[in-house]
Formats: sequence, structure tokens, C-alpha cells
Amino acid sequence: MFGQEIPYSMSDFYLNGSATFRDDTTIMITDNLLEQTGSMWYKDDIDLNEPFHIELEIFFGCSDGGADGITFILHPEWSTGSTGEGMGVGGLNPSFGVEMDTYQNFHLADAHFDHVALMANGASHHKLGLTEPIPLHPNKGNVENCTFYNVKFDWNPASQIFTFEFNGVVRIRREIDLVNLIFDGNSNVFWGFGSATGLRRNKHLVKIKKLEFTPNETLTDEDREALAAGEVYTLPELEFEAGSADLPYSARPTLDKLMRFHQDFPDHTIILNSFTDSSGEESSNLRISTQRAEAIANYMISKGFAKEKLIYYGNGEVNPIDDNETEQGRKNNRRVEVIMKVIKV
Repeated sequence: MFGQEIPYSMSDFYLNGSATFRDDTTIMITDNLLEQTGSMWYKDDIDLNEPFHIELEIFFGCSDGGADGITFILHPEWSTGSTGEGMGVGGLNPSFGVEMDTYQNFHLADAHFDHVALMANGASHHKLGLTEPIPLHPNKGNVENCTFYNVKFDWNPASQIFTFEFNGVVRIRREIDLVNLIFDGNSNVFWGFGSATGLRRNKHLVKIKKLEFTPNETLTDEDREALAAGEVYTLPELEFEAGSADLPYSARPTLDKLMRFHQDFPDHTIILNSFTDSSGEESSNLRISTQRAEAIANYMISKGFAKEKLIYYGNGEVNPIDDNETEQGRKNNRRVEVIMKVIKV
């Protein structure tokens, strides 16, 4: 049994790196250019305690000597892995990847044919794989031939069976405890695709056909209860680059859920408080924290959130919640807190 069939549009996917939208159903993850790396992610996370079925068509390019391939990825956050042989998943830990590899890196124990393998935690060497590489085509044929191939990914949590089907033929069917073996008990992950080129290249396209799963469209019960009670809620997955106020893509799913939650509390105002650690000048910290809060507010307003229901402040390095003498403490202090309350004028 599968989750509900999901109506989708291209606006439901967030793109990183070289990935671009081609039309209403197709995303190009890499163009036919050297040293490209991209990824695409569905906006909401899913619960691996529920089944999923993802069906699409994949285009691996037109050059048999091209590189590098496409990976289906499960990961707790939106990220893009390493270029080239990493195929957009290299180094992502923890992660689960279905590596559809079209270039033979023999130092990674690659097969001499276009192959598929289940990989864990961003590893590229097949000695660390969950399965051995097997041919994408049953006859070991070339798939970089200007053709779209039908590909299906199925997960059955009751049996813990993951199935990969290529062009109507099951190529991998494996029992695996994804939640505990890969994600250390965390069942909530995002799904997406990564791809990369290196010193060889190919165009890599993904065309969505059918999605069946149960998306986590709302915040957790604990987070919703805290917000409804007017308590402080700290936005997760909010890793701004050092000195930058560019909103990380990884923050957008949580902000989208926050806005959906607010629809049930139209009389409430959302208050954003941005903080930094104590590194750098105090005046600079105050400025960058204000710019980061403004970046979040601008994103929410661009998605249709009412401007008059949003207040934001930059607080710089004041009110630390941890020790600024340690790296982890500084990371904890770099945060954005959310409070929802009714403001009477």
C-alpha cells in the first residue's frame, strides 16, 4: 500500500547549484557542461514509517563517454554533495542514495557498465555500498543515448523492502532498516535527486510522472503546541553562511510550514528575533542579524504572508543561550527565534 497520490507543480521543488526548471514537469540538474553540481528537493519532508512510490523519467545524456550520473537521495536536510564522481550526494551524512552511475571510476570499484547501487552516507566507493553495482540495463547496455528511461522507487516500511525499477524491470529489491541503520532512528527525511559532471559531462534531466507518499506538511505536534502557547520556537536548519544574509534553501520548508500553521491563527502576529554569536564587532553583529531577519521576512512576504502580521528584529550578540567560547556554543547562539502572539493596538 502507498500513501496518497500527490498533485504537484514545479513550485513544489527547490533547486540548488546548477539545477534549473525546463518546463512544467522537467528539471535539468546539470547541463552538458563541465564541473556542474546540482540537486532538486521536494518541499516537505516525509516519514519513513509511511510508504512511498516515486515514478519519473530520467535522461542521462547523449554521450557514452560522458559523466557522471544521477542519484536518488534521502537526507534530513536540503543539501548538495560533491561534484564529479560524488554525483551530488558525495559526503552527505547521514544519507541513503540510489546511485545511477554512467561513468566508470575504477578507483571506486565501479562496474565496467552503466550501473545502479544502493549507497549510504555519501560514500562513493562500492566497498562501502549497501549493494554491489548491477547493470541498469539487464543486458549491460548504454543508457547515455538521448533517451528518457522510466524509473520507480518504492518503499514498504512494513516489510522494510526498498525496490528500484528501471524501464519496467526490477533491478534492486532489498530489505533494509532505513530509519535505524541509516538515520539513527530519525524517520523524517527529505527526498530529492543530485547529479554532477566533472572533467566529463552530460545533460541530466528528471521528469516527474507520479508521486505517492504522505508529506509532513505541518510542524511537529511539539512545535505547534509551543507556538500556540506563545512560547519561543527556534527555527531549525537555519545555517547562514558566515557574514551572509542570503536565506539558506534548507530553511524554506520550515518557513513554509510555519506560514501554513499561522493560517489557523489569523489574529496572531509572528515576531522574528535574530541573534549572532560574539565573534566580530558588536555593530557588525547587530547589522547582520537585522539583515538575516529581514531576509526571512522578505521570503515569507514573497510567498503571500501578510506584511502587517510580521515583525522582525536584529539583536546581534545579546542574550546568548550557550558559551561563546566553544564552536558548538557559538553555533547555538546563532539562531532565529519565533514567537506568535496577539498584538492589540
